[in-house]
Amino acid sequence: MSSFATAVAHWSDLDADRLATLRGLFVRRDVGAREPVSLPGSTAHEILFVERGLLRFYYPGDDGRESNKAFIVEGEFAGALAAAHLRLPILYGIEALEPTVVLAAPVDAFADLMDRDPAYDRLGRKLAERILARKELRTRSLLLQSAAERYADLVRERPDLLQRVPLYHLASYLGVTDVHLSRVRRQAASE
Repeated sequence: MSSFATAVAHWSDLDADRLATLRGLFVRRDVGAREPVSLPGSTAHEILFVERGLLRFYYPGDDGRESNKAFIVEGEFAGALAAAHLRLPILYGIEALEPTVVLAAPVDAFADLMDRDPAYDRLGRKLAERILARKELRTRSLLLQSAAERYADLVRERPDLLQRVPLYHLASYLGVTDVHLSRVRRQAASE
């Protein structure tokens, strides 16, 4: 079974015909390391699935610095749901951190499937719930946890990122400077 089919099966029980119809919406893109998938300001609203590789979602700052929003790895879906729903440009960019295979489908085409068939509607709802939950947990973490607590959560929940993502990107994701992250890591290692 393909990684796409396995991921969809995690969220919904689509029969083979429905799965083939859904997969037909997605176009494969091979993206090299450090290449953009989407630039800030894009109006191309897509649902993305990472077949292989690692994506970084980031907000550009006025000062040229970037703030990392999320990292999406193999087998995960992502999309700018709020921007798509409101028909607004997407304020963040998406970059591959390593050679990546992305499957991309227009949000409107997926919405059409959801309107026509309750099986797709259930899948869309479950994916939206997952994306929303991920965003809520991230916001709660940034507002209520210390940098050390956020780092401990990252080590426990996403240890793969520690090997695959440069430390300066992890620092930005955790909302700290590189220097502060180094202190947090040293303190965690000594405990």
